[in-house]
Amino acid sequence: MSNAASLSSSTSSVTIAYLIDNIWCDIHGIYIQGWAHAFEKPVRRLIFSCGGEKVYFEEFSERPDLLNHYPEHPCVVKTGFSIYLNFPPFFPVQIEVVTDKGSALIALAVPDHLKAGPSQNQEPPLGAFLDSMRARKGTVLEIGARVVGDMTQSTAAQLGPECTFIGFDIHPALGVDVVGDAHTLTQFVPRASVDGIFSVAVLEHLQAPWLAAAEMNRALRPDGRVLHVVPQTWPVHETPNDFWRMSDEGLKTLFGPSLGFEIIDAGMCDPFTIIPNRRVGSWTSMPLSPGYGTSYVYARKIFEIDDDVVVWPLSGKAIEERAQLYPRHETN
Repeated sequence: MSNAASLSSSTSSVTIAYLIDNIWCDIHGIYIQGWAHAFEKPVRRLIFSCGGEKVYFEEFSERPDLLNHYPEHPCVVKTGFSIYLNFPPFFPVQIEVVTDKGSALIALAVPDHLKAGPSQNQEPPLGAFLDSMRARKGTVLEIGARVVGDMTQSTAAQLGPECTFIGFDIHPALGVDVVGDAHTLTQFVPRASVDGIFSVAVLEHLQAPWLAAAEMNRALRPDGRVLHVVPQTWPVHETPNDFWRMSDEGLKTLFGPSLGFEIIDAGMCDPFTIIPNRRVGSWTSMPLSPGYGTSYVYARKIFEIDDDVVVWPLSGKAIEERAQLYPRHETN
C-alpha cells in the first residue's frame, strides 16, 4: 500500500507518494528500500537523516511498474532507491524528498525488531533412537564419547541396563572404551557387531565424513540405526579440525540409499538469526537472515555396501594423522 505525505515549505507545497518495500536494522546500521515521487515534479535527491547524521542520495533506480498506477506522470519511473545507512541502529530515520519546487519529509520509525528465525523447532529424535536400542537390547557405539569438563556427559546411563555401550573417540579420556579413527571404524570394531551408532557435534570434525558413513554401514548389523546431530549454523570451533557445516539434505545424502541406509527422520532445528558483519557488495541488502543452529539425521541400515563403493585419495594413515590434531582438552 502506498503512503502519501505532504509538507508546506517556504517555497511551495509539495505532495509526495512513497512506499517502503523493505526496512530493517542490525547492530551496524539501517537498510531501507522503496520509492518516493512527487507526481509531476521530478525528485532530485533524497536526504536521509538520523541521530544528527545526514546522507545524500541521487542514484535512483528505475521503477517502471509505477506507471501502472501513475501513467500521467512519467517521471515516477526514476524514483526507486535502496541504501544501507551507517546510522545508529533502532533510531527513527527522516527522509527529505527534494524537488525543484520544494521538499517534503517522510518520518520512519525503524522497527526495533530482530527478525525471528523460522518457526520449525523440532528436536533430534534421540528418544526414539534410545527406545529402539533398549527394545532390542542392543550394542550401541557413540563416536566422540569423551567426557571433558562440565559441558559433556556420557550417554551410557540413558541406555540403561538393557544395552551394551561402547565409547569411541580419537583420544583417550573418561567415557572412552575404544580409541580410534572413525574413518576406519571397522579396524577397531568388528563388522556387523553393533546395533546403533550415534554422535553429537562430531561429523563436522571428520575430514572425510563419507568414509566414516560407509564404515558405520559395515559396523552395523542388519536394520541397525544411526543418529547424528551436527551444527548447521555455528561459529568455527575445535580448530584446526573444523571442516564442514551440513544441512538436513546433506545428512540425508551421507546416510541415504547410496550408502545402504533408509532415512527415518531428518530435519533442522534451533532457529538462528544471522547478522552479517560486512555491509558491502551483496551483503549490503542482506537482512537479518533466519537460519538453523542444528541439523540431524536418523536412519537405518537396509543393506551392506561393497568395500569399494566409497574411496578417497588420501591414505588411511594421512587421515588418521590429521584426525589426531583434534584438540585433546586434557583435564587433570
